[in-house]
Amino acid sequence: MMRVIVTTFLLLLVPGFGLAQSPQHNWDNLKQLQPGQKIEVVDTSMKSLRGPFVSVSEEAITLRVGKSQESIERAKVVRVSVRDTSHRTRNMLLGAAIARGAALTVGLLANGPASNEGNGCAGCVAGLAAAAAGGGAGLGAIPGSRTVYRAEKQRSRPQP
Repeated sequence: MMRVIVTTFLLLLVPGFGLAQSPQHNWDNLKQLQPGQKIEVVDTSMKSLRGPFVSVSEEAITLRVGKSQESIERAKVVRVSVRDTSHRTRNMLLGAAIARGAALTVGLLANGPASNEGNGCAGCVAGLAAAAAGGGAGLGAIPGSRTVYRAEKQRSRPQP
């Protein structure tokens, strides 16, 4: 019965995830980028270029790759993403807290009946919680990326 409730709850959330997305098909979104901000541009040949943002115009986006500047025509840009490192500390703390809480809950539930008999392993639960907190903090430290622009999919026309 619990499985049905959880599944129903998750299915009810799915439409909300789609509504939370901002429209990424707008080239003007690239105007929010700051010069020097680290970006990734994927072109139509699925070649990925990474480097600091230089500029954007109606015709192309320019970034620094190595010691040179690369401009990619707007028609050839599939996706532009920006590295999001501004919330790394917050993500580390959240990851550590969530992982530690989950480990404590599982450890205490698994150890609960035995603790009345003096066979408890409080040290084991604390060690598990500390290890989980470290792992959660490590996962939270991984920088994410945020898609700023994504080209609309080209609808293929049937060939005559």
